[in-house]
Amino acid sequence: MAKVLVIGASGRIGSKIVKEFDKNSEGVEVVLGTHIEEEAEKWRDEGRDAVVFDLNNPAEFPDVLDGVERVFLLTTYTSDMLFQAKMMVDAAKEAGVKHIVHLGVFTSRRDPLPHFVWHDLIESYIATSGIFWTNVHPNVITESILVTNPPITETSSFTSMCDDAPQGWACTDDIAAVAATVLREGPSKHAGKDYYISTEVLKSSEVAKILSEVAGKEIKVNYVDKEQQVANFNQITSAPVRSYMDSAIITMELTKNEKFAAQRVVRDDVMTVVGRPGTTMKDWANKYLNFAN
Repeated sequence: MAKVLVIGASGRIGSKIVKEFDKNSEGVEVVLGTHIEEEAEKWRDEGRDAVVFDLNNPAEFPDVLDGVERVFLLTTYTSDMLFQAKMMVDAAKEAGVKHIVHLGVFTSRRDPLPHFVWHDLIESYIATSGIFWTNVHPNVITESILVTNPPITETSSFTSMCDDAPQGWACTDDIAAVAATVLREGPSKHAGKDYYISTEVLKSSEVAKILSEVAGKEIKVNYVDKEQQVANFNQITSAPVRSYMDSAIITMELTKNEKFAAQRVVRDDVMTVVGRPGTTMKDWANKYLNFAN
């Protein structure tokens, strides 16, 4: 029985990996990792194995990794990710972890974007550690754009920061299904593999058309220009978060000007790993968006 640690188990992607394991955890014992004590207590009350730790405190890693054979590595979306990932990989090596499944980005390995380079460096470091590795590379995550506050079902609109440029889309259900399958089946089948998820390429106007068809009413796109993005990000006080968002602005500008070729690629490794096609925008909307007409 392989012990699997899911880092970020209370997050948007990690929580869905947990649901995948609820459906099939054959051959694995799952440990849920979070920085939120209340979440861990809730899981323990449900009879689950849970650990609480801070990714910025490597002193906590040895206890967390005790007996763990496979790790789903998800770091924070800040420049702290470099420190967090290196310290976790070092601790995993010391603890005897056999397999790391890293959640990265849809990289070409030649992208002039700071946070893409950070992911590239992390994956290179994992590869030199001697630990078996698998990288999961989603393109633009559907929920990060379309799950808004207030929700799209109330506002009948969503925001695009890339004008009407084409982008490749990946939903969290597919990311979780791929990650859970790789963690469950292990390195004998998936070591040294890079899996890419970009189910379809759509412009924001095309997304709006699909959502409108599902909703039975018009769904609009609110285009936010660079000046407004900068004004919004200038309110961020955390330096690590700000560094990540400054990189995001570069990403959006390259996408708007159609100079980011990697974002216009269709590649469906959901089929490769899970044996089903990736989720289309229409299927995602039908499943999750309950519009009030």
